[in-house]
Amino acid sequence: MTTAEASRVAIDSAQKLTFNLGSRLGMAVRSLRGRHLLIIDVFAIALSIYLALSLRIDGLLSYSALAPYLPIALLPLAVRPLVNVRFSLYHRAWVYASVPDLTQIVSSVVIGTMICLAVFFGVLLPAGFPEAQGIPRSFWILEAILSLAMIGGVRLFVRACNDLGTWAVIEGEPISLTPALLFGAGRTGALMARSAMREPKAGVKPVGFLDNDPAHRGLSVAGLPVLGGLERLEEAVRRTGARMLLITMPNASGETVRKIMDRAVEAGLTVRTVPPVYELLDGSRSVNRLREVRLADLLTREQVTVHAAGVSDTIRDQVVMITGAGGSIGSELARQVYAIGPSRLVLVDRAESPLYMIQRELELRALDGRGRGDLSIHLANVASRAVVNRLIADTKPAVIFHAAACKHVPMMEEHPSEGVQVNIGGTMAVLSAAVDAGVPRFVLVSTDKAVEPSSVMGATKRLAEWLVSDAAARTGRPYVAVRFGNVLGSAGSVLPIFQSQLENGEAITVTHPEMSRYFMTIQEAGWLILDAAAIGRPGDLFVLDMGEPVKIIDMVHDLIRLAGRDVASVPIRFTGLRPGEKLHERLFYETENVALTDVDKIFRVVDVRSPDDIEERARRLLALAYGDRDEELRTALFDSVASKAPIRRAAAISTDVEGLPSIAAMTATDPTSAAASA
Repeated sequence: MTTAEASRVAIDSAQKLTFNLGSRLGMAVRSLRGRHLLIIDVFAIALSIYLALSLRIDGLLSYSALAPYLPIALLPLAVRPLVNVRFSLYHRAWVYASVPDLTQIVSSVVIGTMICLAVFFGVLLPAGFPEAQGIPRSFWILEAILSLAMIGGVRLFVRACNDLGTWAVIEGEPISLTPALLFGAGRTGALMARSAMREPKAGVKPVGFLDNDPAHRGLSVAGLPVLGGLERLEEAVRRTGARMLLITMPNASGETVRKIMDRAVEAGLTVRTVPPVYELLDGSRSVNRLREVRLADLLTREQVTVHAAGVSDTIRDQVVMITGAGGSIGSELARQVYAIGPSRLVLVDRAESPLYMIQRELELRALDGRGRGDLSIHLANVASRAVVNRLIADTKPAVIFHAAACKHVPMMEEHPSEGVQVNIGGTMAVLSAAVDAGVPRFVLVSTDKAVEPSSVMGATKRLAEWLVSDAAARTGRPYVAVRFGNVLGSAGSVLPIFQSQLENGEAITVTHPEMSRYFMTIQEAGWLILDAAAIGRPGDLFVLDMGEPVKIIDMVHDLIRLAGRDVASVPIRFTGLRPGEKLHERLFYETENVALTDVDKIFRVVDVRSPDDIEERARRLLALAYGDRDEELRTALFDSVASKAPIRRAAAISTDVEGLPSIAAMTATDPTSAAASA
């Protein structure tokens, strides 16, 4: 080893030793409480008194020399602690001491000195106390300066030790670490704490846990104490010096996240969270996955974390096809299917760029070990029967997820022919090819707009549901449809629009102050669609439990607050309903009978029946769609979905079953639309 190398090693070792020592000192000073500082201040003031007298007399005083001054000289020892208490010097987080805190120390010392002088000159001297005559007048100035230096010095020492304790040496360079409390002392919390300790580059230093579960109180998790529940947040911040709160509960409900975030913001903390369970399908819970709290975190429900029985058998080592794979739902299905490990994943879309992006993403996931299987990418229009027939015959999928659709309501009102060609013609083409090729399973991604449709998009999706039911009846295969409402953050949905308007300083446009929708994350929708595929029986129509409806205006307010803005400072403009839109949507027809399934959050519509002439209706509509006869097509389309009751009334379902929802309860609040469900 050269001299330069040895010198560098010695310097690195010295730096690490310094920072390790600083870390221990930081932990020690963060454990100091107000009572500890009070005791330290008493000793500091006593030492200041002794040194002030010694400096005035020009030498260190013995006890016998000090005794004549003591009754009067000890006056600051009685006054200063009381003044310090009045200035809250024992109720501050001194690990964050700053200039305003220093002014409080100066003010406390000055006021204490003024009180001492007032007592000395106004009471003790006039009263003729003999000890008062011998006190040097300069003693009070010297004592004040020394007390200021010692009281302030102690607190600056606390701050310095804390700062040393929140730095680390990475590749020879010191970096600052943010002290962080972790909310959630479960498995994910422990993994995150250990990950942060192993990865100081993430810039996070765990200092303790909070957890509302009483069973965790007083325990140590990953070497860190569990300091209590949410009600102990402020105390935990004072005790640990935390500047950040990490929500380490990937399955937490939106209501829980909202409560934690509100309390943390009130306490002056930065809030971060781990992604929901669907974003952690690869098993990774690295601290580098931490991110800011998003609107989806506040709106989501408690997530299911275990797939239904049969999902693995349906996907793993099978050929799986996804149409509309470049879209929001299609791409999420592709991610989740690829994580399970099909033998081959066939992705179909007519949009070139989105299809390329999901291909690249899955290839990178394969390199990271977060997915496996051959990828087969096809740029194709599902409405082209010849292309679809050849594609399905060649790939022989075991299951098809049909997510390809035209989904934007106002645009489909302007272009009904396109909506019919894709949503009806595309579904017919894929179903026909699947039937001919003997595909065992087929899953249609539907929408709540198919219920009592007021839009072209909703009407075409209702006909698509019937087409699936008819194919299932003819083949006896588990061909099913899955109906649900809005998904957060999909392409063209309102959330990205609101975010863009907020970032650009524009007024946020909302259609109506009373408009409400059900919302679901894309990840949850994809997860439940896979479950529905596994439990599906021939002709099943599944409806996903969308939770409670959310008013759009409330969602906008949440978005503004998450951006750190005052709701009153952001203009909101109401624009009125657009063509085809409803103020509210429904998930069920009044005539539909609904039963629970073995999977939480998935309902089954009982006894689904399609019109006997559904294929003839679909062909008539397609003939109009290819004939440039939009107004005639629109009339015929709505006549087709209204001319026959879609459901033959089944026997009444018992309402005594625990947890079984009634149709009245489900439709009374007029749930959501599915502007981005496909």
